[in-house]
Amino acid sequence: MAAATQAREWSSPNGYFRVEAEAIAFDDKTVVLKKPTGELIAAELAELSEADQEYVQSREAKEAYAKSVDQMQTWTAADGMKVRGRVLAYGKKDLTVRRQLGKMIVDDKRFAAMDPLHQKLTFTIISKIVGQEITDEKSFEEWGKTLRADTRTFPLEGVLMELESGDEIGVPFFLFAKEEQELLQPGWKAWLENESNTAAQQRESLMMQTQAMEYQRDRENRNQIEAVKLGLLATATGVISIWEVILEPAQGNYYRRTSVMVPAQNSQAAEQMVMQKYPGFRVVGVRRASR
Repeated sequence: MAAATQAREWSSPNGYFRVEAEAIAFDDKTVVLKKPTGELIAAELAELSEADQEYVQSREAKEAYAKSVDQMQTWTAADGMKVRGRVLAYGKKDLTVRRQLGKMIVDDKRFAAMDPLHQKLTFTIISKIVGQEITDEKSFEEWGKTLRADTRTFPLEGVLMELESGDEIGVPFFLFAKEEQELLQPGWKAWLENESNTAAQQRESLMMQTQAMEYQRDRENRNQIEAVKLGLLATATGVISIWEVILEPAQGNYYRRTSVMVPAQNSQAAEQMVMQKYPGFRVVGVRRASR
């Protein structure tokens, strides 16, 4: 469930950007806002006004967000299985399996002692990767015998999820139903490209985590979070128009829909300025935001 803060006006320091919205998620770098229409946008705190930055640090905002972020969620696997867990972040995590003294060991835990849901997810993930049907402990044991004394490591890429049992696991995108893959994957490519930039990775994970919370609250609302870039507004001088250039990622790119606010003489100049900075995108709209 989303944080229940009150809607308020948010703006850039020079006032060229203004929006009425409620803060539904944030960290020390980014805030995700929800407009009255249900649209979701994310902005960097450093590009917002001092009053906005102070509000995010307020007790009211922090308490509301803390209540929402701990909510358990229900996800659907590609095979229809329901998974209770809380999506934490994008991530990479190895799944290691070995056979020791006749017992199956998964991530250094005895498989037989694992939570039943954790067991079932392990079956599903390994089955998909090795191309062999593994549906229960018996078939898992049979497959495990082929390991002999070896340890098998499966590198997983997708999301980190905390199960109700408290176990934290890596869940590859292929495990999710198609609709939920489409919800979670935008932002993945940007996360991968920023492996040396912790702040950028945290921003993408925050947006994805918030997307997941909103989807769980209202499954009819599948609005993707739009990243709003305000940095170019700092260059606005004199009487000049402010344009909003709306970008969609090129086909096959798991980037996030992005809106760039830019000062320019006309829409063509605004579009050219933005495309130089965002080569992996295509322009789907340009509108005058203010003058």
